[in-house]
Parts: sequence; C-alpha cells; structure tokens
Amino acid sequence: MAEQLNYGSALLYLYWLMSGADGKKNFDSDDPEWRTMKIMRKAEKISNNDFDYFVNSDFGSKEEQLDKAVKTIKNSTHEQKVRALAWMDKVMLADGDIHSKEYELYVNARKEFDIDEEEVKNMKAKLPSL
Repeated sequence: MAEQLNYGSALLYLYWLMSGADGKKNFDSDDPEWRTMKIMRKAEKISNNDFDYFVNSDFGSKEEQLDKAVKTIKNSTHEQKVRALAWMDKVMLADGDIHSKEYELYVNARKEFDIDEEEVKNMKAKLPSL
C-alpha cells in the first residue's frame, strides 16, 4: 500500500472500506455508493491524480487500509475529521440498507476520531446529496 496518504486519499480508502463492508463492491456508475463517492470527490476536490494513485495502489489488508486512513485523518483538522465521518455515513446509507459491518466500521472510526454523533449529523446536512 502507498506509504503516504493525503486527506483525499484517506477519504477514498474509507469509501472503499465502507462500500465493501457488506461483502459487495459495485463499480456500476448507477450504484448509489459509487455515485456518492463521485460526489465526494468533487466536493472534497480529490484530483484525478489522487484517484488514479489510489486505484493503482496496493491496498494491503482491510486492517492496514483502515490503519493508514485513520492515521492520516487523525492528523487532519477537526472539521476534516467530522467531514470524513459524514461522508462515511452518506456511503453507509446510500443504498438504503445499513449492514452491521458498515455500522461497525463507522462507529469504530467515530470513536478513533473522538467525534460526537451530533457533529456528524450537522456536517452531513451540509454535504451535497445524490
């Protein structure tokens, strides 16, 4: 896996982990989780270069991916941490079905970042929707 992630790359890893937590990954442009990721890329100004770097990286294990993403986001601003969680929440809810593994991942990340659920809800309301 890439040794250095930036905030945008870390968001992509969280998206990847969240979208696959239920055991299903869908790369269809009509998939709500994929569309949410595309909106996230635009809103967070994640460049094509960052996306290509992410796509072409050795992802490592799920645990390694999560560890790298969490470490990167922990070094971000408080607002970025809240935004990352709000995006995770949006991806989790995009297909209308919350899988227990998705929720577990979200809760664990929220605890790692020490962010209150109410802050996430407030931020989520500010993010673009599908």
